[in-house]
Amino acid sequence: RLESAPVYYAPLGAAAARAMDETFDKLTLGAKPQSCDLTIQGRVLRIPREAAGVARLSFAELCDRPLGAADYFKLAETFHTVMIDAAPLLTPDKRDQAKRFATLIDQLYEVKTKLVMSAAAEPGGLYPQGDYAFEFERTVSRLMEMRSHDYLAAERNTVEGGDAGG
Repeated sequence: RLESAPVYYAPLGAAAARAMDETFDKLTLGAKPQSCDLTIQGRVLRIPREAAGVARLSFAELCDRPLGAADYFKLAETFHTVMIDAAPLLTPDKRDQAKRFATLIDQLYEVKTKLVMSAAAEPGGLYPQGDYAFEFERTVSRLMEMRSHDYLAAERNTVEGGDAGG
């Protein structure tokens, strides 16, 4: 289902928000969203909206608080698709959020979890300059690849006991 529609919506605004809502409905076949909690090393990661193996969170819910690779890996292995709403432009004053976002993308990429997101800019414009811009280029490259037919068609790299949705 993902291969038939865009998976990255920019810039932010009413059209992107509407497209994200429509994509969530399409991917979940209209299932009623619910919330759930993932427990990682004694911590709880609240997933405010999930249905049919699709988790939907805002950028702020994922990157504005101290989450790390283990949290993002659990998210990636639990859901076949993660939707991220409203990724902002990232600047040096948001370096911590940018680093968390890079870690999140790395974990999704390694498991081959599908990504649908809305953002203030195309991947190359998310962190255009500053003291983390060079390191962020790998994230840009992965975001571009995660939009490709080959990535969307790839089998997930599931681990034993993982994969709640597919």
